[in-house]
Amino acid sequence: MNRKAFTLIELLVVIAIIAILAAILFPVFAQAKVAAKKTAALSNTKQIALAGLMYSGDVDDALVLSMSGSYGAIAGPAAAHSNTWVWLLQPYIKSLGLMVDPGFGDPSSIFSSGPNAWYRNQNLFPDFGYNYLFLGPWYNCDYGLSRNAGSAVKPSETVMFVASKGYAANATLGWYAANAPGAWPIIAPAPYACVWYGNTVAGDGNWSANNGAVGKLTASTRIKTYTDGTTVAWLDGHAKYLKDSQLAAGTDYMSATNTNSNAGAQITDLSKYLWSLDGTLNDLMF
Repeated sequence: MNRKAFTLIELLVVIAIIAILAAILFPVFAQAKVAAKKTAALSNTKQIALAGLMYSGDVDDALVLSMSGSYGAIAGPAAAHSNTWVWLLQPYIKSLGLMVDPGFGDPSSIFSSGPNAWYRNQNLFPDFGYNYLFLGPWYNCDYGLSRNAGSAVKPSETVMFVASKGYAANATLGWYAANAPGAWPIIAPAPYACVWYGNTVAGDGNWSANNGAVGKLTASTRIKTYTDGTTVAWLDGHAKYLKDSQLAAGTDYMSATNTNSNAGAQITDLSKYLWSLDGTLNDLMF
């Protein structure tokens, strides 16, 4: 009886071929996985925006508040909590899972469990942030105000929600309020307008592509999530993915640093700016 077997050379050749194929395919699989997570994140962003539109339709076109009450109560006892837009939109969403960006994960494991765990995990730290400066201003660093959706001049080109991070203070967390690029310099003449910042890195309440040793700063785009970009939901309810530079259109974001007099990007062309509700900066001049 004749018996056939692989020679050592043949086995080595087969192993080498498998190794080459693995080296080629593994990056492809990784890219496919990232693409799938990006698609899921885009879907979540869109669903949140649609919930916001339903909310607005039920309250005479008033846009959802960024915060339901006083900031002074936001960290107080459960009975005194001020809730964010996350809580306000829950009747239209029914799932806190939408607040999680699959590309970044749910931060809930950071906090202890319990009856109020959701409050810190999603109410304050969703992976998606609201364009609060123009749609629901943080009045006098205390209360959230509401703008009317009817004031929008370009609903399909006005940012409503974007992927969010906890500024430079904690990149592992999301944050419910996303700063618009260039907004920091223009709140000065608006005596009651306030802006969030991490208070750890100069300019981290604004955007800048060249922040020295710190690197790029965007107050709304997550670090190391989807290659220099973010999922965006617009005021008309559609959603898409944009690079940071596209989202900062109408500002000097690409050349801005944290060393200029206003710590970051400034608005240079309001006609291209994607964050203002009525096409002006009057949103902040109250």
